[in-house]
Amino acid sequence: MEITTLLSSIGLCVGAIVAAAVIYFVVTAIKGKKAERKEREALKQHRDQQDRRARR
Repeated sequence: MEITTLLSSIGLCVGAIVAAAVIYFVVTAIKGKKAERKEREALKQHRDQQDRRARR
């Protein structure tokens, strides 16, 4: 009985660690995509401004 309790406790801890890691990677991926989108928008604005200046 004690071994089963010990193994189940270890299993719960490992499961919690795995769940936290998955959540961390998902949040990091979402933030990365958001930053990438912002960077693309800034680059597009910069190019648009350069095009406007070149036309003058």
